[in-house]
Amino acid sequence: MMMYQTLDSRGSLSSYGSSDTMGSSRHSHTHTQPHAHRSRGRGSRSRRNSNQGRNSGGPGGGGGGNNNNGNNGSPPNRGWYRYDDTTTLYQMKGRIVEIAKDRDGSKFIQRRLQLSDRDEMQVACDEALEGVEELWNDVYGNYILQGLLELGTEGMRDGIGRKIVEGDVVSLSTKIYGCRLIQKALDTLTKADVANIVSSVKGKVWLLVHDHNGNHVIQKSVTKINEFFHQEKAMKQAAQSSVHPPASSSPNEEEEEVEVVDDEELDAMHSMLVESLDIIVDEVTSSIKDLTIHPYGCRVVQRLIEHSVDPHKTKVLDCIVSEGLFSTLINHEYGNYVVQRVIAYGRASDKEAIFETITGNILKLSKMKHSSNVVEMMLTYGDAGQRQHIIEEILNCHCVDQKFVTKPAAVAMAEDSYGNYVIKTSLDVLQDGAQRERLFNLLLSNLEDLEKSPFAKQVVLRVKTYAQDSTYE
Repeated sequence: MMMYQTLDSRGSLSSYGSSDTMGSSRHSHTHTQPHAHRSRGRGSRSRRNSNQGRNSGGPGGGGGGNNNNGNNGSPPNRGWYRYDDTTTLYQMKGRIVEIAKDRDGSKFIQRRLQLSDRDEMQVACDEALEGVEELWNDVYGNYILQGLLELGTEGMRDGIGRKIVEGDVVSLSTKIYGCRLIQKALDTLTKADVANIVSSVKGKVWLLVHDHNGNHVIQKSVTKINEFFHQEKAMKQAAQSSVHPPASSSPNEEEEEVEVVDDEELDAMHSMLVESLDIIVDEVTSSIKDLTIHPYGCRVVQRLIEHSVDPHKTKVLDCIVSEGLFSTLINHEYGNYVVQRVIAYGRASDKEAIFETITGNILKLSKMKHSSNVVEMMLTYGDAGQRQHIIEEILNCHCVDQKFVTKPAAVAMAEDSYGNYVIKTSLDVLQDGAQRERLFNLLLSNLEDLEKSPFAKQVVLRVKTYAQDSTYE
């Protein structure tokens, strides 16, 4: 005989069996099978009896997917437990970790966390902390911890944060579900907890950056710490611009002493964050050649360039420039993205170094898959002088096609599968003036050839629009 357990709306755990001869609630088993497997191979008589039990709803019915009344009938579809809209986390007390590791059970607990009050949520938090190692890399259980981090009180978040720091952050970061929990923790925990989590990966940054899951933790660490820095900067600016009270209504000595303590705590917290980010920056810059051309490493370098403030940003940029990596990275499968971020977020001197690397070779670079992106970015984010120099080089160049026909470089680029994007961007960023008119008129005079190219459609559209606008003027 097979036994089943069910959690009713009162929270009591009851048992029921597959036959009415031994249906005692004292015999309980949590490992069950569907009744359909038991009835097979026992003849038509057994199947008829099974159907009668199911239809009658009596204790002898072991099948039945729709019979959910009382403790009779088949086991519920959601596993060995049962819940409905009246069920609360109180009724699941003692079994929350086990239920959280079930797909439907996890979804139910997540919904309850959104609806429950602090006391009910504390029930889930207490059991989750006890079984945290079972949940944090479980396919369904990790969502309960994420829900507590997002919806729980500060004390609940601190408890989970301590468990994470006390555990193996590096190992958890390399797991498919564990890395998601770490990222949620970085998004929701306090500055001190974030600093502690990041500091715990010291000496393992290179390993995590190269890991399929771990690199996301490093990226989130970079963005979150710098988010704190930007918040601090905004608060200081707001404090400086606010109107101070007159001298006659200055705060008393006790209030002034509290403010000093708060400032000291803020400075100490800022130092913790700086030191934790130093760990990542130091290990990344020490392997900058390898990471800028790595599929995961280039992402981390990009996040550092995009989000970091000085001195971290300067250190990363100086490292790239001093290694002379631009010429290698411009047409690299992954490195070109790093160069693009330097153009968009770097210093004027960094843009000038890239500009000097690509000028004199614009035609060739524009017709290559990866370097054409760099030329586009320089046209978009370069200064007016750099932009004019690039387009002047395009206007003054000619090339010979496969039929040994000489044609303007701008036309050849417009007909190229990658070069057409550079011409399109040039037409978009050029300001009104003689150079813009020269480029449009050059393309317009070769419009018939351009219309035959499958890659020049966007260029042709812009040239025709320019021609119509010129006619109306």
